[in-house]
Amino acid sequence: MIRAAVLAMSVLFGCSGAYSSQTSSIAYQRIRHEHLVAHVVTVNLQDPDVKVSVALASGGTGNAETFKSIVSRTRPYLAITGTFFDTKSLKPTGDIALFGTLVYSGVIGSALTVDQNNNARIIPLETGRQNGWQGCETVLCAGPTLVANGKVAIALKHEGFRSTLLSSTRRTGVGITENGKLLLVCVNRRASLYDLAKLFIHLKARDAVLLDGGSSTALYYNGRYLAMPGRTLTNCLVVYSSLSDYNAAKNLLAPPDMLAKAQTR
Repeated sequence: MIRAAVLAMSVLFGCSGAYSSQTSSIAYQRIRHEHLVAHVVTVNLQDPDVKVSVALASGGTGNAETFKSIVSRTRPYLAITGTFFDTKSLKPTGDIALFGTLVYSGVIGSALTVDQNNNARIIPLETGRQNGWQGCETVLCAGPTLVANGKVAIALKHEGFRSTLLSSTRRTGVGITENGKLLLVCVNRRASLYDLAKLFIHLKARDAVLLDGGSSTALYYNGRYLAMPGRTLTNCLVVYSSLSDYNAAKNLLAPPDMLAKAQTR
């Protein structure tokens, strides 16, 4: 069964000889596509035990923490770099919601959203703001958009980003396939936005959005640190493989007083 699953993943990504490992719902591959080498984790959101959330640095927004400390404290099965943040104020650039509660309001980007039924979408900040992120259990507004409806869709100025983001650097991003699976991608070598967008299309992503990168590039998977950042981080996207692990981490993903204040607004 294990050999069959690995073979199926290799066929899916068109990468013979790629390294693979997986649980029943969270699968990892190290793949090569054109000149890129990437870590790719596929998350099957049809499994109701799988939960996607955001882990804030200890103390909440405006604070930073080492990636290893965030992972050790919150104990996810998978963690990847989250949204961009100002290196002076340590404030994120985009909206963040946990457990259906908006805990921080940013200014730019497109959001990965996941509802209570594990349905994932990527939507613009303005759209989410118009309906108050209604029905969203998790929101991480990062951006810019890389792929929309299976095509490259990079429009930096339209989404409020500077052209300096076009420079090649280490990259992370998140995509959604046609059947609703999450694709979490980390490229540890220099890659352009267009390189990453084309990689997501190769991986059959319907939509994809950029996460923070450069010296913030980080990826942890099932006990292994596959990419380490060169700085402390303010937030990470985290995935739990069981509801019990997710529930145990709820009070650790954000300060309880921060969630309480957000709920009373």
